[in-house]
Amino acid sequence: MLLALSVIIGIICKNLFTWGIYYRVTFENFPIILAGFCFGPFYGAAVAVGADVISCLCSSNPVINPIITLGAAAVGFVSGIVGAVSRKLAPNLKNTTTLALSVAFAHLIGQVIIKSIGKIVMFGMPLAGVLVGLGISCVVGIIEFFLIRTILKIPEIAKFLK
Repeated sequence: MLLALSVIIGIICKNLFTWGIYYRVTFENFPIILAGFCFGPFYGAAVAVGADVISCLCSSNPVINPIITLGAAAVGFVSGIVGAVSRKLAPNLKNTTTLALSVAFAHLIGQVIIKSIGKIVMFGMPLAGVLVGLGISCVVGIIEFFLIRTILKIPEIAKFLK
């Protein structure tokens, strides 16, 4: 379900919020981060890779960029590993703080660093584009954090995850 949600969000955002070939405001990482944070790093990475491959195959230019797919996998994996490590090393840390760390590191490593390398290598994105991507990730990450936090506070979902 989270994989399908990521694909749908990605397709909508690609069509509505993309300018140039390098820059896009998208919330496709929201279900990926949620999967990693709630179910672990490998589930997060699996959702990310599946969503990226399906999204590429559904686009008008079905070319899979392995570096960008690796970046997507990193988003899911990092969100899961940061969540797990934070819970283990600092069990008294509030879940909100753990979630904030997971979202921030997932975006920084997967979205800003790895996916930017993919865009530079495969598409010739200018180095300054990394700063644009960082700005977009900051705004999108904050929105995703509040969205995930709100979802995790729903009693039925919290009960299911326990």
